Amino acid sequence: MFTRRNLLTLAVVLFASSVASAAGEMKFEIYSDAKGEFRWRLLNGEGTNVANSGQGYGKKADCKTMVENFKSDISKYTFEVYEDNAKDQRFRMKAKNGNTVGASTNSFKTKGEVEKLIKAIEKGAKDAKIEEVKDEKKAEKKEEKK
Repeated sequence: MFTRRNLLTLAVVLFASSVASAAGEMKFEIYSDAKGEFRWRLLNGEGTNVANSGQGYGKKADCKTMVENFKSDISKYTFEVYEDNAKDQRFRMKAKNGNTVGASTNSFKTKGEVEKLIKAIEKGAKDAKIEEVKDEKKAEKKEEKK
């Protein structure tokens, strides 16, 4: 029989291991949007989209280069935490020239939650796999037109 203390310990261990595995199993997906531009999104180990490019690239190679730059040295980019219109916390990824090159896809109630995600991204981006995916919504629209 578990005591409350044992259950709490088990919960902490499970939470810590899920955060660690999520950081270590990240994946970049490169896809084509409805305009035919290429974008990237970063998924955590649970498959949740945690960041995206926020802008489209005309060439797939340019989008892929951006992702490779993140993987090779994420420390070249600055994470800026900010408050959105709903008073929630988000982040932007900025290049040295000040351009925003990525952003969080979700908002958080506290700055600490955002900073925790940023640390996970900084740790997991270098080992993240890159996968080119077919955008299902775009494919569905093409099928409907036929």
